[in-house]
Amino acid sequence: MQLSCPKCGSREARVSHRRSVAEVVRSLAGIYPLRCRRCHHRWETSAWAEGAWKYARCPRCYRQELTTWSQQYYHPPFWIAFLLRIGATPYRCAACRCNFAGFRPCKERFSWRQKTRAEASAQAQGSEAEPAQPMSGDAPEASGLK
Repeated sequence: MQLSCPKCGSREARVSHRRSVAEVVRSLAGIYPLRCRRCHHRWETSAWAEGAWKYARCPRCYRQELTTWSQQYYHPPFWIAFLLRIGATPYRCAACRCNFAGFRPCKERFSWRQKTRAEASAQAQGSEAEPAQPMSGDAPEASGLK
């Protein structure tokens, strides 16, 4: 699914209203109209593209960056509680904070710590490289030493 705007590249997309009966039928087939919140560009995306149909996605913004939630802190409506009792997994969208339940597996668990771990490993790899030595022709003033 293409969730970024083809015009401006923003990921701030929302589901657009269907304009005709043909768009309603296409929505039932998995082709959704989206609209960018920044530039108001409208485009259609397919739920069948790139194997996105295999994994759980947010019903509000269609993203797949999901975490889980606990019933201890959130009391779901009747329908979601029913789905949880018959074996659905509780998911929470990291972008729009929508809590829902689904039977499809999560593509990959999203956590804010993954970003910091990736940044830390990149910095660790950068620090393992030897620092650049000034060349013999460089003056000490040019390298910052006096």
